[in-house]
Amino acid sequence: MTMHKTFTLAVASALAILPGVASAQQACLTKSEASSLFGYALPQVISGTSKRCAQVLPSDSFLRSHGTELVTRYSAQKARYWPQAKAAFLKLGSSKDAGVGQFTRNLPDESLRPLVDITVEGLVSQELSLKSCDKVDLALDLLSPLPPENTAGLITLLLEVTSKADDVAPGKAKLGGFTLCKD
Repeated sequence: MTMHKTFTLAVASALAILPGVASAQQACLTKSEASSLFGYALPQVISGTSKRCAQVLPSDSFLRSHGTELVTRYSAQKARYWPQAKAAFLKLGSSKDAGVGQFTRNLPDESLRPLVDITVEGLVSQELSLKSCDKVDLALDLLSPLPPENTAGLITLLLEVTSKADDVAPGKAKLGGFTLCKD
């Protein structure tokens, strides 16, 4: 499995706030929405990855030795990302199931945020292939010096650049089941 596919799997898992949302084809996120969504979800993606990979990574791996501190550092920025990330999560949820979208839209933030956090972390910890752990560990080690906004922006850029233009409509990049539209 290539690094791009491994990282795409981890990111796509992070986007799935409800079962099946990552397969929603109608949702179109702007680059700004996608970056906010990634910035918000990265601590849960990292935490879920750490839990999933603990059984196969050596004790001196990046995630096992520094994963908790990276989660803490990236979590400090979550509130800043929440308003736009919330809009992106709701857009993804509504594109899959209008009823679920309406339900989540009516939840207060103090209920929705923990629901999003637990779901993202849980999905990553269940879905990430154990064969990918060493590659994701290396990717997170390489990205760890960056501030959360740079990591989120880099993920968005990487996914935009590596998406296949012939698979989507002009002006959009397909990312793990949703499309990335121009801002």
